[in-house]
Parts: sequence; C-alpha cells; structure tokens
Amino acid sequence: MVGRERRFSVHDLLVALLRDQNIHDGFWGLTVQFEAEGAAVPIAGKPGENLPGLAVAVSGVTLTPATEGENGAVDASLVNPPRPAPVRNRAKVKTLQ
Repeated sequence: MVGRERRFSVHDLLVALLRDQNIHDGFWGLTVQFEAEGAAVPIAGKPGENLPGLAVAVSGVTLTPATEGENGAVDASLVNPPRPAPVRNRAKVKTLQ
C-alpha cells in the first residue's frame, strides 16, 4: 500500500501554486510566514526546572513577484505556459448536388 504522505520541494510547491492560480507569465518566488511563541520547556528528569524555548509554526505562504535571476525565482511562462485555445472544427455543410 502506498503511504499517504507526500513531500514537495519549494520549487514544486511554487510550480503547483502558479498552475492553481492560472499564472502564466513573470518571475515568481515564495515567501513563508512563521508564528513564534516563547515557552518554558521542562527539563526531562529534573522536575520543576525549565529552560527557555521557542515554538515555531508555519502560518502561511505567499506567491511574490520576483526578478529574473533572483535566487529561487521561477519563470511562470516556462513551468505553466498558457494553453492554446482549442481549434473548433467547422461542420462541413452538405450541399445538394
């Protein structure tokens, strides 16, 4: 059975977001927002003693415009080119001959 866990690189996540948002041009980057909270962390085996600690959580990601050559930037026109408009086939008109 295949596991349910899926791992994505930052590049793969950026490409997936560009495709999801129908972005087809420009250079784009990804910023990650964090929330941090200080805490007193108990020391194992030493009841009543604590060490200063920090809990950090990812609270969001943002697609941000980038410049060509910027570290980590992705060119949307290469990873998500616009699809060509479908060509309509004209129905052949039957003539009386």
